[in-house]
Amino acid sequence: MSLSSRVLLPAALAALTAACTRPQTAPPPEPPPPDAPVQPAQPIRHAAGEVLDLTVPLLAGPGLPLPSLRGRVVVLELTSAALPSWPASFARYNDLLREYGAARLAVVVVALDGDRSSLSPEPDLRLHGFELGWDPQGALAARLQLGALPTTLVLGRDGRIVHVEGGPAPESSRALADAVRAALGP
Repeated sequence: MSLSSRVLLPAALAALTAACTRPQTAPPPEPPPPDAPVQPAQPIRHAAGEVLDLTVPLLAGPGLPLPSLRGRVVVLELTSAALPSWPASFARYNDLLREYGAARLAVVVVALDGDRSSLSPEPDLRLHGFELGWDPQGALAARLQLGALPTTLVLGRDGRIVHVEGGPAPESSRALADAVRAALGP
């Protein structure tokens, strides 16, 4: 055995022994399934009580300035036609408009889909007070720093945010109806 073998062999054995006797760490946690909803701590950068003063791009026609809706409670939803909640949203909003009327309530649903054909068939906007927005470049979503789809806001008659919810949640229909009712008052 040569001198270099006698020096290198013990060093190699020591390194191998150290590597094999290191404490093993637990495997990393399993990632959530790809279809699991992510619930952000805050779905938008604005908080309750802030006035939301912006213009919503509409599918048909010019933008809709939210200040033009002052005096009415406004439900603003940013969503995608690809989400399973898309058709149910319109049924829920039509029910709210039937119950409270367009003189007291306005509903604006903004689709963030890049392709207009993905909105087909377009929802049935049977009642007055319902607007369909379209933000294919995501400018409105970026301005709000949107963190979840869908995100729904309720604005009081003065334009202040009174309710925000992000992501699909089983209790969201009830919470939304309660927020609208509270904002409308007696």
